[in-house]
Amino acid sequence: MANFCYKAISAKGKTVRGLVEADTERQAIASVREKGLVPLSVESASASVANPGKPSSKSSFKKILESLHPVPKTAVAAMARQLATLLHAGLPLDEALASICAHDDASRMQGIVSRLRDRIMAGGDLADGLAEFPNVFSSTFVTMVRAGEASGTLELVIERFAEHIEQQVALVRKVQATLAYPILMLFVGIGVVIFLLTFVIPKVTQIFSDMGRALPVPTQILLAVSDGIRSGWWIILLLVLCIMIGVWRMRRTEGGKRYAHRLLLRLPGIAGIYRPLIVGHMTRTLGMLLKNGVTLLKALHIVKSVADNKLMAQAVQNMIDGVQAGRDLSEFMNDPLVFPPLSRQMVAAGERSGQLGEMLLWVANDSENRVASRLQVVTSLMEPVMILLLGGIVGFVVIAIILPIFEMSTLAG
Repeated sequence: MANFCYKAISAKGKTVRGLVEADTERQAIASVREKGLVPLSVESASASVANPGKPSSKSSFKKILESLHPVPKTAVAAMARQLATLLHAGLPLDEALASICAHDDASRMQGIVSRLRDRIMAGGDLADGLAEFPNVFSSTFVTMVRAGEASGTLELVIERFAEHIEQQVALVRKVQATLAYPILMLFVGIGVVIFLLTFVIPKVTQIFSDMGRALPVPTQILLAVSDGIRSGWWIILLLVLCIMIGVWRMRRTEGGKRYAHRLLLRLPGIAGIYRPLIVGHMTRTLGMLLKNGVTLLKALHIVKSVADNKLMAQAVQNMIDGVQAGRDLSEFMNDPLVFPPLSRQMVAAGERSGQLGEMLLWVANDSENRVASRLQVVTSLMEPVMILLLGGIVGFVVIAIILPIFEMSTLAG
């Protein structure tokens, strides 16, 4: 047995340190929990053994190519699902990787799996091999695999991660499918209006001018807009280009990102979907890590590193500082802009009952269900709203054209 140094929080909220004997890090964490403590960090007391092999260095050109053509999450989930299934069937890890490599049609993933197998054959760990591909495998996956290797539950850990990625992909696809139709309708409507204003209206403008009479107000507005687009299209194009460049530059700055993320959490309609989306991602990742034996402090650091929203990342950093000071996690979920009150209450209940991982996963499921229900509402409302909006615009254009023609035919009669 080996000695492990631990840092934990007692039932009285005090930070304690000690030493336990265990065969693996997971067993050491379990021993700490049996003492009625919440483990923050557990490390081997002996000197760490150097990992076999070093991550291969990549050229800048290759890194650029990989960033332009990243491996999709669906491919990562499929690889993880296949690997978990083969391990459940009793295949050794190297044979399972060889089988995936032989049947994988995606050349990039095939090459990655082949390199993972080479590392295993050389006596290395799967987690260290995954860590060589940070653009493909997240730190969450690497940490979970490391915990699974230490506890002998590798296939279960990989299967849970595959489910996690599949749920993420399904949720993102649901959001994209919900927004696809309204966006398509919007662009089609804008295209129709621009076509009418730039090609149809100019042809009838001369007829209206030859009438020598005052035109109806809708027609005057339409002609003014048409003339403005035809004569000042370059100004409009330049303005749109400046806005796009400004948004792009703003998103590259820390303050700009924070402003944009805060805006997303405040905008009516969008915030109702975006907030539970990021809360669900954060709580699911944290809960999954805790359920797989990762210490709370290490899990929080991983969650912070994968947080897409700057306000969420800051909230997680506050949690890290608070946990290190011996305070409860739920105390730092008090920002109503980021966390709904129910999330904080459930996490607090999980801390009191010692079921923090389960409660975090409950919050994640609840948040994702909220996203799904609100997307359904948005889908049902968006279609009639877009039809009414585009119908109103096209109807205004048609009426503005017909009114003077109708007046002219009335006078002629």
